[in-house]
Amino acid sequence: MITLPSGDTVGFSAAGDPLSDRLVLFCLPTPGAGMFDPDPVVTNTWGVHLVSLDRPGYGSTPPGTRGSLIQHRADDLAAFLTASRDAARSSGATVFGPAGVVGWGTGGMVALSLAARHPELVDRVAAFQTAAPQGHTVDPASQSLPPFRMPSLGIAPDHALLERPGVRSRLERMLAAAAEQGDAGTAHDRRALADRSWAKELGAIRADVRLIYADDASDVGRDDGAWYRRRIPSARVVRVTSDGALALVTEWDRILAHVAPDHGGLSAASREG
Repeated sequence: MITLPSGDTVGFSAAGDPLSDRLVLFCLPTPGAGMFDPDPVVTNTWGVHLVSLDRPGYGSTPPGTRGSLIQHRADDLAAFLTASRDAARSSGATVFGPAGVVGWGTGGMVALSLAARHPELVDRVAAFQTAAPQGHTVDPASQSLPPFRMPSLGIAPDHALLERPGVRSRLERMLAAAAEQGDAGTAHDRRALADRSWAKELGAIRADVRLIYADDASDVGRDDGAWYRRRIPSARVVRVTSDGALALVTEWDRILAHVAPDHGGLSAASREG
């Protein structure tokens, strides 16, 4: 748990190298809480400090009354980034520059809203399998009530990549954390998705944006990417041929290459040693 300058408490999880001067925020999907590291071997040797904050109702973040819009979640992240920068400056530690942001699904909307509302804090964004907001909501069949399963994330239970060491267990931990407060998190996301006003600000984004979609995903695809591309001058759509939602695992090194291109200022020897 951490406390934001507003006094609100939010769940906090981190992975990667805490000594890196490159901070990357990871905004999780619906449902999702805690941390999901797509490939810890890549993350741990990349030179990146990967951080995730739980949205209200997920993990250890209380449902609260801090507003239910996508913009409110973006502002929470901005408050965290600003407080982290101020704390580093006052302690004499390395001060973070602009951050990279990765967003999966609903988390991609939060990531893009953060880049639009606080362009001075974000320089690179990777939005993965993020639907256009028109009519998109929580799936009542698979995402409304716990326990949450792989189909809640658009992943077939027998997907071959789930047999890769650690992938299934890491996803299950993320889903279990999302269910700690019952359906409070998904109910919050449903309210957030009902309001599309955040998308009116997309034209303010100055960050370098990649919109990543798997060709074999059935629910979200390149048409969604084209919708965002028309509204974000700095965006480019990237198509992945296979693996659906689990392309996040197979493409993780390419995603980090976008959001943390200089390996956090760490040499290869220090990253791999």
